[in-house]
Amino acid sequence: MTAPKNLTLFYFPRACSLAAHIALEESGLQYERRIVDLRTHKNWNPEYLATNPSGAVPALSIGEATLTETHAILTYIGDHASSKNLLAPPGDLERYRAHEWMNFMSSSVHTYVRSIFRSSVYAGEDNDVIAAVYAQGVTNLAKAVAIVETRLTDLDWAAGSQFSVADAYLFVMYLWTTDERIASVPPRPNWKALAQRVWQRPAVQRVVALERRDRNYGIPWE
Repeated sequence: MTAPKNLTLFYFPRACSLAAHIALEESGLQYERRIVDLRTHKNWNPEYLATNPSGAVPALSIGEATLTETHAILTYIGDHASSKNLLAPPGDLERYRAHEWMNFMSSSVHTYVRSIFRSSVYAGEDNDVIAAVYAQGVTNLAKAVAIVETRLTDLDWAAGSQFSVADAYLFVMYLWTTDERIASVPPRPNWKALAQRVWQRPAVQRVVALERRDRNYGIPWE
């Protein structure tokens, strides 16, 4: 598969775009970075909305085309960096395991954490409803953690025998679960161990160091 040209990643530090940022750095593909500052609502500027009408990150420009949604971007990177074995080829069960993980991260874990961080998006302006959404988010996240822990039993890497783009996504979601805005999270030793293995990778440390220039977030075991 021919390596793509003119790749530009639109990201914000420690957002879910961190998974795509890690995957690109691991891939060896040539790419540019462009920060979209969510704190100052730059994601709603007309210029960025022309790139991604949802106003979300990540987005990956590929020449004149743009790809959005973390799962799709991670799949694209994995497929176009086949020599790095970031995503197993079609027909290999490990590929579908990776998709299983990425879908669970986006549809469940990400959604539950968002309902905790931004309860009013789901609840509106009623404080009682906001509190109820927050509490249910904490409950839902606890259930998701239990699923992750079970699935990671006796595994070094999420999808099989080696690091994949799914592990990058799991790493980011693990960081989110350590956020002080979450009232409680069950112990998750299997998930923590995987996240620490991901952290040992030089590409991951390079990306985090770069992102920290704009937002100095922590790594819980440092």
